[in-house]
Amino acid sequence: MDDRRPRQDAQPFFRERLSVMGWEIHDAKNAFRQFADEWDRLNARLYDRHPFFDSRFIEPLLDHFGDGGEQLCIHRTEAGISGALIVCSGGFGRWSSFRPAQVQTGAVLLDDACLLETLWTALPGLAWTIELYAVDPRYLPDFSRLPLPRIVLAQARTIGIRQENHDFRSYWQERPKKLQGNLARYFRRAKTEIGSAGLATFVEAADMEACIGRYGALETAGWKGQRGTAISIGSPQGSFYREILHRFALSHQAAVYELHLGAHLASSRLVIANDHLLICLKTAYDESLARFAPGRLLLYRLIEEQFSMPSRKTIEFYTNPTSNQKEWATFACTLQNIQIFRGPLYAAAFSVLRAFRQNLRKLRAGRPENARLKDKVKDCKRIGNFKDTPYHLGKFASADHLEASAAWFELLESNVYPSDPGIRYYFTAEKQFPQVILPVRLRTKGPVKSVESLSNYYTSLYAPLLSKDADLLDLNDLLAAADRDHGGAHVMRFSPMDPDTPAYQSLLNALKANDWIPFPFFCFGNWFLTVRGTWQDYLKSRSANLRSSIRRRCKKFAAAGGTLEIVMTPENIEPSIAEFQQVYAASWKKPEPYPDFVPSLIRKLAGMGRLRLGIARLQNRAIAAQLWFIDGNKASIYKVAYDDSFASYTPGTVLAAHLMQHVINCDHVHEVDYLIGDDSYKQKWMSDRRERWGIIAYNPGTIIGFTFLVKEVLGRVVKTIAARIKLAWPQAGFFRSLREK
Repeated sequence: MDDRRPRQDAQPFFRERLSVMGWEIHDAKNAFRQFADEWDRLNARLYDRHPFFDSRFIEPLLDHFGDGGEQLCIHRTEAGISGALIVCSGGFGRWSSFRPAQVQTGAVLLDDACLLETLWTALPGLAWTIELYAVDPRYLPDFSRLPLPRIVLAQARTIGIRQENHDFRSYWQERPKKLQGNLARYFRRAKTEIGSAGLATFVEAADMEACIGRYGALETAGWKGQRGTAISIGSPQGSFYREILHRFALSHQAAVYELHLGAHLASSRLVIANDHLLICLKTAYDESLARFAPGRLLLYRLIEEQFSMPSRKTIEFYTNPTSNQKEWATFACTLQNIQIFRGPLYAAAFSVLRAFRQNLRKLRAGRPENARLKDKVKDCKRIGNFKDTPYHLGKFASADHLEASAAWFELLESNVYPSDPGIRYYFTAEKQFPQVILPVRLRTKGPVKSVESLSNYYTSLYAPLLSKDADLLDLNDLLAAADRDHGGAHVMRFSPMDPDTPAYQSLLNALKANDWIPFPFFCFGNWFLTVRGTWQDYLKSRSANLRSSIRRRCKKFAAAGGTLEIVMTPENIEPSIAEFQQVYAASWKKPEPYPDFVPSLIRKLAGMGRLRLGIARLQNRAIAAQLWFIDGNKASIYKVAYDDSFASYTPGTVLAAHLMQHVINCDHVHEVDYLIGDDSYKQKWMSDRRERWGIIAYNPGTIIGFTFLVKEVLGRVVKTIAARIKLAWPQAGFFRSLREK
């Protein structure tokens, strides 16, 4: 007999193994120590032993600042622990990560973000949201794979210094001249008036208590002492820092740097480290010596010492820096607050309720001006207006992607929206350089106020303009500013976009962060070719039917005296534009509603060296024209047309083959993009298909926005039900026919 049930004596073993798989919830304060080794192994495997996630840091944090309600969540698999975090209950099903003020970034140790999908049922009560505070996106699993709805907000913009490609001299020479001059002046002033600056470094565990005592004395004598927040030996903060410094110093991973000016202890800085990372925990200075800037002098000496060491560590400040502090940094990173919801309905209900609550506050207190938003977000009403501001467009003037450049929006403005008063370019900037620019139109139609992407049917792909160091969380503030300037909008719409880009996901998040309810929608299919090899390689990859068609039609066209030309430069461009318009007028295409747009685009592309305007002529008459352009390593097919009266020569096929051969063999592009639409003929030429999507969002805090929201939800529900009925109907007919038999 084939009995596949486990033997009776094996059943307890299976029950035991099953019981430990998945999430376990423990009292963190009492249980953390027994999991410390496994916690550290997970931290080592995921994040190279990040000091803030180390059990030597977490355990004292729980001991000194935990209230006993913290829950240790451990996810276990057959291979061991694959997830660990500590959360606290906020009541009514709300949970958040454990993050006292003494830790600048929270620990979320997960092999896979999708593990959070099963945490809800493990937590006590009906958990519906978890907020992860101040997480560093560099030390976080890929949340794009997590299907749960979430809202991401900027918590702080931290800074740091990477040493691997520098020596100290080159690092310092790259700092602003003003910073270099100021530091030289402070050193001279101190030497002249009080004595030379000397650095003392303490790394032994036995020294840590005395170091904390001296550090506490500096803080107690200053403004923190007056507020009662200074470190002292007997305070919880003092005990905490003494303990973690002692623990890390036992493995030579902690230090206290002290700067003396003459005989005076002027400044002190506490640090912990691993093999690759040094974290500045806290700094204090003697405020009576402020005119010598002792904190800055100490930082200079500390950085100088780190560059002199054989092991190069990244220096992390984990602080929300001032403009002066940013001058020391070689990189920046935004710490995030991530709120995750159990499902879409919980997320929508949360946004709706919060929107109404905020509206009630505004009604009671008026509509206050958001000073932070006003300081951070700037705007221009025309792209040309940037020349009248201190902000420089720089690379945005002609970016690699045409439709994400100032040149493109200038074309749209002058030819499609020449007198539209609602055009806005909202942006954030670092000094004189814009970081994120959001081009939009503020529209009013009857009672409905909308914010829309600055795009129309000439646009194949819309996206915010981004600098190299752009922080996409800035979109949260840019949308808030657009809503504010429109007097409280009801609808926002952005299209067409690439749904797989960070910009698309960030716009969705920014809308949710502002308590709007967004919905994605399909715009069109986009066929493209991934180029591999030469023109001959391309032909071999096409169908035999297309290869034969190209060969026969090119031969027929040439025998009839046909000629082909690709126009690329501004010289004599006007006759070529006239021929393009002549072919377009004789084709099946509808007349252009904005007749100056395409000619202006051709002139702009020619001036930029990106134009590939193909013209097929028969007996010196243009019978086909195609507008292609080059974007970096991509060729885009923008407009195609042929004269219907010459259809028998299939000039479109002949011209497309000629242009395709040119961009592959001469321009060496990596991709050819057919841009908009699922036309069947495009599939013959291209290798792959992707989709362009849009986002429409409604403001539930307004009556009009809420009405549109209800209509949208009902419409989607009806479509879903209709699709299911359509799918089920043939099956129902099949079973009915079986019954009748």
